[in-house]
Amino acid sequence: MLAPPALALETEKALDLVGRALFLPTWPTVPVRWNRRLRRAGRAIIEVRGGRFRGAVIELSPTYFEVYPEDLAGILVHEAVHVGLAVQGRPFGHGPEFQRACAAAGGLLHSRWLPGRVFRYRCPVCELVLERRRRTAASRWCADCVGRAEAEGGDPYTVPRALRLIGTAFSGPERPGEATQPVCDGGERAPDAPRSGAPGCP
Repeated sequence: MLAPPALALETEKALDLVGRALFLPTWPTVPVRWNRRLRRAGRAIIEVRGGRFRGAVIELSPTYFEVYPEDLAGILVHEAVHVGLAVQGRPFGHGPEFQRACAAAGGLLHSRWLPGRVFRYRCPVCELVLERRRRTAASRWCADCVGRAEAEGGDPYTVPRALRLIGTAFSGPERPGEATQPVCDGGERAPDAPRSGAPGCP
């Protein structure tokens, strides 16, 4: 876990890279803090009210960076892109705008698996098996099938189309370039803020 001055320096670098990629000359204050309960590499908690950006906090998992310290710069850029898009009033989920900006700023689109148990889900539409580090509290859907259903004008978010838990497995540490998972849930809204825009990771 980096000391506060070192983390502040890495954050400043990430905000600068993202600011240039998004043509965002100034940033609001964006606190960055460690969260030991976080099961992903990081997340951006964004508060938007009435369609206007009100504030954001970036949280990082110390457990993740104890295993993969070299990923810190790329994960900070990833989370800063979520915040930067929200500041500009643009969709801040993991959509095409996000992916272009993240690539332009040199961020990571995916993080690596940490050692431990994974939950395995199957999509009833395409039969794809997805692994998640934590059991979902609510229904989730396959992103590819959601996209196809929306393109065809259907409702992708129905219960029969939701992912189904089929079991658990153990996953060990991965080598760079192998299996990955989403870094975060697509720029999470503050708990009291209504959800809108692009859905997060399935």
